[in-house]
Amino acid sequence: MLTLSIIVPIFNESRTLPRLIDELSTLIGKLSFEVVFVDDGSTDDSLEILHTLTKTVAYSHVVVTKNNGGKTSAVNEGLTSAIGTHAIVLDADLELWISDIPTMWEVVESGTNDVVFGYREFRSQSSFTWRYARGNQFLSNFYGLLFNVVVTDIMCGFKLLPLQQFRQIPFSSRGFGLEIEIPFNVWKNRIKPHEVAVNYSPRTRMEGKTIGVFDALQMLYLMTYQRIRFGIFKK
Repeated sequence: MLTLSIIVPIFNESRTLPRLIDELSTLIGKLSFEVVFVDDGSTDDSLEILHTLTKTVAYSHVVVTKNNGGKTSAVNEGLTSAIGTHAIVLDADLELWISDIPTMWEVVESGTNDVVFGYREFRSQSSFTWRYARGNQFLSNFYGLLFNVVVTDIMCGFKLLPLQQFRQIPFSSRGFGLEIEIPFNVWKNRIKPHEVAVNYSPRTRMEGKTIGVFDALQMLYLMTYQRIRFGIFKK
């Protein structure tokens, strides 16, 4: 039986946790799933809220706690505890809509593809800024140029893979780097992902948006490093 593990890394997300936990309940009956909450050493009351609110939820879940180590280490910890056949990462900030997960899951259940990537269309109502949208497009195109593949939205956090394939990725970066390491692993294994349009409600800087130019430069470096390390002319 196909089941989905939803990995939720959490660091100081007390503002969005009540809505997150509630919205996950809307998935009941739409797919077979579990939720792995990973508190990455939050210093606010996120962990207390998490324990309190999950006592009454009807979906299968587990709460994992760890010292702060960044998003990638939290995802790795969640993958260790997951028991589904497939996994997807859901950021607790709710910028990506939980309601789009069943649409991505339908691709797996239909037998169309085991690897599904979400992509954001960045319409006016769903763009953080023009520079952010165009910067994301540039990163996606640069990745495509290096690896000769199409990934419409390289930085979209919705990437659904078989659990065992997820676990085999030798993550080495912190923060946003896993968004490059996941598609690189898929490419290296000669898999072409299926892409699904997803909704996006970006936070503002005041609400905690952190990604910036320095992160973009890190992504460019990571893409180039992976390409050179694997071999310029391979594949």
